[in-house]
Amino acid sequence: MALLPMGTAIFRRYVLICAIGQGGVSTVYSAVDARRGRKLAIKVLAPSLAHDRRARDDVRREALITDRLRHPSVPRVFEYGEAPLPDGTVVPYVVFELLAGVPLTERLAGGRLDWPEAVRIAATAADVLAVAHRRGVVHRDLTARNVMVSAGAIKIIDFGLATAALRAGEPSAPPIVVRGDNRRPPSHPKTAFARPSDDVYTLGVLLYEMLTGRSPYPSAIAATIVAAGRVAHLAPTPVLTIPGLPPQLRDLVRACMAKRPDDRPRSVDVALALWRILDGVRLPEPSVN
Repeated sequence: MALLPMGTAIFRRYVLICAIGQGGVSTVYSAVDARRGRKLAIKVLAPSLAHDRRARDDVRREALITDRLRHPSVPRVFEYGEAPLPDGTVVPYVVFELLAGVPLTERLAGGRLDWPEAVRIAATAADVLAVAHRRGVVHRDLTARNVMVSAGAIKIIDFGLATAALRAGEPSAPPIVVRGDNRRPPSHPKTAFARPSDDVYTLGVLLYEMLTGRSPYPSAIAATIVAAGRVAHLAPTPVLTIPGLPPQLRDLVRACMAKRPDDRPRSVDVALALWRILDGVRLPEPSVN
């Protein structure tokens, strides 16, 4: 995917400095707000996809859902819309806060985390999921690469696959709502169905990875755990055998990864249980490599 030239100015205001992330349809740049003199991040759809309606809707969907959450552990959305590029192409863009820290994947490359820090990160993620689920949103991609860790904050990022939660009694495919009707979160067109329990499952997997330093599944199938409708077909996690691990934490990981979705706890209950486990434990300062 071709990058926009550094120094490109969006609306003669947001000046691109460098690319800091790239996905299948868009690129995230660090930028400077020339009007306010602050650094931020801006996601811009690839100009080659300017006429692809689905790609355009994907960018807008993520902006709407992220902005809807309004959680301190979710990147703040300052602005989104459509912007003309210097060549006249008009593309969707989203302006976010610029995050510090490193992806959790970099932390895990050095091995497992001490359990109090792993629980602190998981509890924060569970808080975000609880708010998202209450507001009718399923993240669908809670993995280590979508958790940013710094000395001062933990942020859950990338709601590009997020979708409206399946409601009780609703057909397996929620209606696609992207244009004109924002009374409920917009659903993702590639989602057959998505339930909050899918997020709880992937949270359990993430916690297992932080506690052990490895995935509970062979690499050949690990990627399937985030696919909507597929997580229920995988076996429960192996028993954790880490010395000094609180028994209630072992039980919680297994509960989150229960094979039957109805057997998994709600995200809000997971968050409360994790914070209770940490109650009274003096946490080490998170290390950022």
